[in-house]
Amino acid sequence: MTTVSSAAVPDRPRRPRAADRRPEVIAALRENGGFLSAQGLHASMRRQGIRIGLTTVYRALTAADAEGRLEAVYTRRGAKAYRYLPPVHEHHLTCRVCGAGVAFFWQGLEDWVARLGPRHGFEDVRHSVAATGTCPGCASDGTG
Repeated sequence: MTTVSSAAVPDRPRRPRAADRRPEVIAALRENGGFLSAQGLHASMRRQGIRIGLTTVYRALTAADAEGRLEAVYTRRGAKAYRYLPPVHEHHLTCRVCGAGVAFFWQGLEDWVARLGPRHGFEDVRHSVAATGTCPGCASDGTG
């Protein structure tokens, strides 16, 4: 039996590790514009010709979510869906049926949160708002 050392294997480009693919996964999510599950994002990337494994997508989304770069919600079916979170602070009204979203900003909420922390002795208070409903399209076709 002959063994082959790694030195005998011809050089071939190594694929980037999952951590290195995070910008690519985030860019694909940003381009989508709405909420997508890891499976949905993976399928979208594959349709675009991007060779990436589902596990890599999961790992990249989990890491980016932990960094606060994504917004995550649970769909009606209990699946976790992600949306790119722009650097500008905003909130979203999201359709519970199709996942379509509308960004909104409400200064009254921002002012209230700014007063809430100090009132209770907290510093560096952050917040997110999950507002959901049924979009006009889903409401009119009876799926909502």
